[in-house]
Amino acid sequence: MLIFIYGNDSFRVQEKVKQMKQSFAEKFDKSGMNTVVFPSPGKKLDQSEILQSVCSFPFLADRRMVIVRDLISETKAPEAKTWVEGFSRKPESNIVILWESKEPKSVEKKPLFKKLKEMAEVHFFPFEELQGPQLANWISERVKAEGGQIDRAALIAMVERVGADLWQMSHEIEKLIAFASGQMITKEMVEKLVHASFEGQIFALVDAVSKKQSARAIQLLQEERWSGANDFYLLTMLTRQVRLLLSARALLDQNPRATKQELADSASIHPFVASKALEQAKGFELENLKRTHDLLFDYDVKIKTGQLQPDMAVDLVTDRMLR
Repeated sequence: MLIFIYGNDSFRVQEKVKQMKQSFAEKFDKSGMNTVVFPSPGKKLDQSEILQSVCSFPFLADRRMVIVRDLISETKAPEAKTWVEGFSRKPESNIVILWESKEPKSVEKKPLFKKLKEMAEVHFFPFEELQGPQLANWISERVKAEGGQIDRAALIAMVERVGADLWQMSHEIEKLIAFASGQMITKEMVEKLVHASFEGQIFALVDAVSKKQSARAIQLLQEERWSGANDFYLLTMLTRQVRLLLSARALLDQNPRATKQELADSASIHPFVASKALEQAKGFELENLKRTHDLLFDYDVKIKTGQLQPDMAVDLVTDRMLR
């Protein structure tokens, strides 16, 4: 059996590998003598060592499990044939898990993936980063599994503040459940205890700006600076967001009933991000966004030539967008 567990959602990928490893240990390998993980800490992948392990019969057991990390991503096309030949000699008793940390589409394009997927008894578990409704469902199920309850407003706040980082999300859920002490997790609890991820904070900042909430926008900027955010990176993220707003505003001007899916398709972004952008774009005029974009380009040149400090540029851009 050959199992592909892969994707850029490292949390769910690792959970799946751990789950399969534990299940195998309970059923076939309580001694741990028939479970091998490559590469060993501090070592690189060694083809001969891995193939020897893959082709070895179980030791005093019915099954053997071999787990290999990032083999697909690190194997070049000319090397693929040797790996395929080696895996084809694998005894039926052996289970091989190929654990990949790149996004699914990237892994599936690799020559070795294309060749190995044609083998007999192959299983696939791709894990893309969760967004929008899928992410909200995951949070809801996770809270329930941990013995907690969360209301709809708190759920939305969690999605906006943390985003697709399930490592942080899992930690925040544990913290909120402990704080709630059996009560329903509310939006107020989330706002009090959960620090927004950088991207979530940028969304919140632009949201405040689009609603002309000057005090809130300034507060959010200060919070990011106090947490150690780099102003040049803040400016980069603001530029990205302004470009997204330009696309959304232009689409709305053409069709006031434009949908999130139309923006998602035209701008190559996730529908959840598109939904937020369309909502925020309603607070801006197209000409103002164009002037802000030109200003960002001008400030970028001035920063790189030493004529302007990044923190001043961020403040000036925020002020421009608030008008």
